[in-house]
Amino acid sequence: MTAGHLRIENVSLARREDGTASGQFAAWINTAGEGFYKKPATAEQLEQMLQAHEADARVLTGVYDDTRPAGLVDPLVPVATFASFAQTLNAGAGLLPAHLVTLVTVRPTHRRRGILRQLMTGDLSRAKAAGFPVAALTATEATIYGRFGFGRVTEHQELQLDVRGDVRFHAEPVGSVVQLAPEKLGDIAVPLFERFHASRRGSVGRQESYLRHATARWGEDGPEPDPKQRAAVYLDAAGEVRGFVTYAFAGWDPKPITLDVRDLVATTEVARRELFRFLSAHDLVERVSYPFAAANDPLGWALEDAARIGYGERGHGLWVRVLDVPQAFAAREYRGAGDFTLRVEDPLGLASGTYGFEVGDGQAVVTRLADDAPATMSCDAVALGPLLLSAAGVAELHAAGLLRMEDAGEPDRIGDLLDLPGLPHAINGF
Repeated sequence: MTAGHLRIENVSLARREDGTASGQFAAWINTAGEGFYKKPATAEQLEQMLQAHEADARVLTGVYDDTRPAGLVDPLVPVATFASFAQTLNAGAGLLPAHLVTLVTVRPTHRRRGILRQLMTGDLSRAKAAGFPVAALTATEATIYGRFGFGRVTEHQELQLDVRGDVRFHAEPVGSVVQLAPEKLGDIAVPLFERFHASRRGSVGRQESYLRHATARWGEDGPEPDPKQRAAVYLDAAGEVRGFVTYAFAGWDPKPITLDVRDLVATTEVARRELFRFLSAHDLVERVSYPFAAANDPLGWALEDAARIGYGERGHGLWVRVLDVPQAFAAREYRGAGDFTLRVEDPLGLASGTYGFEVGDGQAVVTRLADDAPATMSCDAVALGPLLLSAAGVAELHAAGLLRMEDAGEPDRIGDLLDLPGLPHAINGF
């Protein structure tokens, strides 16, 4: 690190003798929260967050500045925070082990000292050594993480459904929706999400907090009960639960009067449609707002009047960093049959090299070749995430300057092998 007085330490999840969270953990949590403009946590909230961190087996890192005046600053308070934990990413043909990065903050007083670079490069090197083929994060600022090889692979946007009057769907209702207390989702939410996760390219596994939010043990403002939250499940004609939704009334003052969807997980498109039909039937509500809609959300095709749907804020979703090219690209789907070579230039040296792809029967054999082997196309590490998830077509990535090819016909030829229908989508962040 550029300044010798800055030290990096792991923050233990071990408890004090009385069973409470340690002072170091409390200081780390509150510093990370401050980076996202949250209030300091109460003792009970710290306990709840410690339980969730234990369930996720998170690794917490803090950076400490020993030159700050001890009389002014608690030495347990870090100047930067960084956390990671293991989950899975759906790459299209299977679930990949994924190293997830979260709660990255650097105090304004310690910017431009190389702190983030040292934290990130060290963490990614350890993740690769541990055998993770990909790392991923959700970013609040688009320009930060490309330099570390993360590429944007999903987007989400706020879907706003006008429910004034009779909302008509093309299909007749099927199955049934049952309203229930949110705590009843305790045995339902995780298995349903896992079924969705296994079927949707771009989906990323969920952390413990999602179950606590679904059951209203945690609310929108933090780890404390939320009495406003409501829940419902969709049952198909055979009586099997195929989806759930949690939601809350936003109040009488904002106009239009809105029902806010907190979470919606459906294992079939029919289940998703019927849950939206249920939401649109609430009395006195003028709009249903859903924050994690895909860029190509299909709900409009289900409505007789697609103009009822509008979109609000659009945000970046998942960013993926490939660490092991052969392992990662073996877990995605392919089309047709053919071959090509890909040269990757990686400033961090984690994915650098030339790789041969032999495609057939929906799969690819990916082999590391000599670094100076002729390459059909080349790219920087930042392009590997979008290429892996087929977030855009090969020709689009080439036109954008993310893929480099000398032969004018290669983008279409390789696109016939790599381009997949639809867009990757993740319905949760971390």
